[in-house]
Amino acid sequence: MRSKWQWLPVLLGGAWLAYHELSRRAIRPRNRRYRRAGIQVTTVPTLFIPGWGGNAWTYNGMLRWFAQQGYAAKVLTIRVDYQGRLRVTGHWPVGAANPTIQVLFDRNLTKDYRQQIRWVTQILRALKQRYGVTAYNAVAHSWGGSAMVHSLVNDGADPTLPRLHRLVLLGTPVNEASSLTVPDPAYRHLLAGRRNLWANAGAEIHNVYGLLAGRQTDGEVPVDQATALRRVVAQSPVRYHEYPVQGVGHGQLHSTLRMWRLIARLLWSLKKDD
Repeated sequence: MRSKWQWLPVLLGGAWLAYHELSRRAIRPRNRRYRRAGIQVTTVPTLFIPGWGGNAWTYNGMLRWFAQQGYAAKVLTIRVDYQGRLRVTGHWPVGAANPTIQVLFDRNLTKDYRQQIRWVTQILRALKQRYGVTAYNAVAHSWGGSAMVHSLVNDGADPTLPRLHRLVLLGTPVNEASSLTVPDPAYRHLLAGRRNLWANAGAEIHNVYGLLAGRQTDGEVPVDQATALRRVVAQSPVRYHEYPVQGVGHGQLHSTLRMWRLIARLLWSLKKDD
């Protein structure tokens, strides 16, 4: 019996390594299966940014479905490695219709999202320098959305960065203070820097959050933490909309067909209020 148990650490280690490797495998570049009618078609890229602990599985299903349904074409994967360097794979054809870019963080279990703010800004700067990107969309889940909002407010006026076109936030905590009467330091920083939003006049922010039955939360992010963004964008030239989704938990915000359809509509539909 003892000889059997001595193999357990090896088996567990092998299982963890297999999981780690599989979770890093982003889907390959994919063309749209067909040209879907009734959608906006542009060359503006859309970045897909995972939250804490997120990996390739966060958006693989969604990006595969977008290509199959004729909404968008997956062109690049940008991985931020453990040293903070960008590793870009894929091929971005000139004139690709609704190109999508999957973002992955090798260091995805950080104690907060401050590093992700820096990495997101680094990615945006690289897209402008390498590919001439002047405008972008983004879909961001949880702390990935927090990082995206801070990058927009901190660095949105930086001329070396492209300008935001559309941002879809999924269960994003903006003010994580235990008491809403005393905002957390990160939220106070957003309020102090919101003047930078004027550099992205006309941009759209679609704030999507889940509501479990009888609760003001998606199970991880309370509604008031997500909707605290209202105050940041108030009286700014950024167009802001909220979408409470009943019966959807935090992890389901990026993993269900219902949500994929909503996200596609917010990004590319000719009419968003239908």
